[in-house]
Amino acid sequence: MTIVQSLSKPLNPYTKAMLNCLEQFNGEEMPQLDESNSQFLANMIQGRFLQYLAARICNNYEITDKDLEKKLTMSLMRILSDKFFAVFRERVKENPEIVYILAKKITANEVCCSEDSARIDALFRGISRRFFKYQNLQVIMQWIDTNPEIERIVFISRIQKRIKDSSLLKALMYIVQNDKDGITPSVFNRYLNKNKLGRLESLVKTGDWKIEAMYVQQLNAKMINWRNYMSSL
Repeated sequence: MTIVQSLSKPLNPYTKAMLNCLEQFNGEEMPQLDESNSQFLANMIQGRFLQYLAARICNNYEITDKDLEKKLTMSLMRILSDKFFAVFRERVKENPEIVYILAKKITANEVCCSEDSARIDALFRGISRRFFKYQNLQVIMQWIDTNPEIERIVFISRIQKRIKDSSLLKALMYIVQNDKDGITPSVFNRYLNKNKLGRLESLVKTGDWKIEAMYVQQLNAKMINWRNYMSSL
């Protein structure tokens, strides 16, 4: 019986794939990985990190819709692939054995402590700091949280739970999906937070939300500039 088969709780699919790959090396301290295994482990590590970030966002914002969770993961992949993970890919080229080290670290922690959220948080913070060269994961999370794609998903999750009027829901989703700067969630959340759904409906029907959006955009100019700066790095 393999380790995976003996676990009472199913492992994350990426972690399970890493564990299956590692079993062929019989616990060797540092085996010689061929290019195929090295690339496979690198991809699984990146995928697991993405799912960790997605789960963290879902927990923070109480996103329970599985389709939105999938969209969130895909958005994170687009956001992080060319920047966040580019550093990791360069490090793998320079030092291929780090994928073996990381895969062992991730699987060891998740096999024994998959329900210990504090330990898993510490694991991925450490990976971010040491292997991705991002010293403060919280700064990355702030950047991610203010990304228009992520804000859109979080907002849609909220209105799907709160708005029962299908025509209003459809109108709100159309507006936020065509908002490149990610301003409208901030506008509409003011009314959601205060449960002023009638006022929210009026703003949408009259188009007066555009006036508030212009005001909010002016107030958040610094935040938008910072977000654009981070995206340009």
